[in-house]
Amino acid sequence: MNPVRCLVIAICWMLLTSSAQAQNTSPEITVRELTKGKVQVSWTNPYETCIQLAVQRSTDSVNNFRTIFSSLSPELPSNGYVDPRPLRGVRTYYRIFYVLLGGAYYFSKAVPIEVKWENPVITPAPSSRTKPAPRIELTSIYLKGTELFKLGAGEYAHFRDSINHKTKDNLKRMNANAVEWIPAPVKKEDKLISIYRRESLLLQLTEGAYQRFKDSIAAKTKDTLYMIDPYRIQLRPFAVTPAFISVYRNDSLIQELDPGLYRRFRDSIAMNTRDTLFSINSYRIEVHPFAPKYAWRASNFVYTNAKGYVTIMVPLVKQHHYRVVFYDEDNSEIFQIRAVKEAELVLDKTNFVHAGWFSFELFEDDKLKERNKFYLSRD
Repeated sequence: MNPVRCLVIAICWMLLTSSAQAQNTSPEITVRELTKGKVQVSWTNPYETCIQLAVQRSTDSVNNFRTIFSSLSPELPSNGYVDPRPLRGVRTYYRIFYVLLGGAYYFSKAVPIEVKWENPVITPAPSSRTKPAPRIELTSIYLKGTELFKLGAGEYAHFRDSINHKTKDNLKRMNANAVEWIPAPVKKEDKLISIYRRESLLLQLTEGAYQRFKDSIAAKTKDTLYMIDPYRIQLRPFAVTPAFISVYRNDSLIQELDPGLYRRFRDSIAMNTRDTLFSINSYRIEVHPFAPKYAWRASNFVYTNAKGYVTIMVPLVKQHHYRVVFYDEDNSEIFQIRAVKEAELVLDKTNFVHAGWFSFELFEDDKLKERNKFYLSRD
């Protein structure tokens, strides 16, 4: 083989190998929490031919990633995005999705982060015109020094009444915002296991029934069971916070809103319109426009008079050309008056073959002036 040709082939092979290695280099991504519960995602883009770049988020490091941001300048070598509403209290994974010219695509490594819950406190800046908004007080429920959950005023009242009326447990006030839950001793001969869901006693089961209940929860749901003690179990339903809520009307997507914007959209619909919102599931909402009932109003030009005769009354009959077409209930034409010569014209009932509803079209100078109907009663 020609030595020059061998040299060219070797150089091409080296270039292709180095290019493939550069393409497979895992892109760098940095995720960190900012103040006020926001998350910043920063990345470097090693692909010069990148035509699409999206930030994706999931509560699973492998599956269920959803796009929360698409870059308008995917070709930039480095960029960033701030997630204003990250998922709180759950381990969340972020990754970058790259699409290259020609159709190839790549994912960055998934980086985890967990944003802790904070007490929501409304503290607007005081002014001379507005009063500071009240603080939202939450009561923490503790069991043996471990915080189980936090409840609002109404939820805590429900929980307290449930404990007092359905169990023999006690509640001990630790401070203004904390209560210790003291379970009553359970007799072994009773052997009933109490299932709680948040602040409510859900049901009480024997050991055998609880075993079947536990297996059903594990096999058929994503809920979890938390053992308070051997005879008290807390059911914690699996909750997924949707990244976007899709709003549809007549099977057409109107827009996608994050949960905060959707709440304002829902309140606007309720306060400013008579439309209704129908929830298909947690991620899809349908808008049902308000349809007012049709209210019939008698015509001022073609109507039945006090004696039950059809009357045609038109203004300025000498200055305009009027024409009237009458229709039956099935919209078939009965007859028409091609030229109304009198300001008031009374028609005989024999012109209409039966009693009931009839419709008409009144034309003024060959332009439709009114389309309406009237009722002709029996003699």
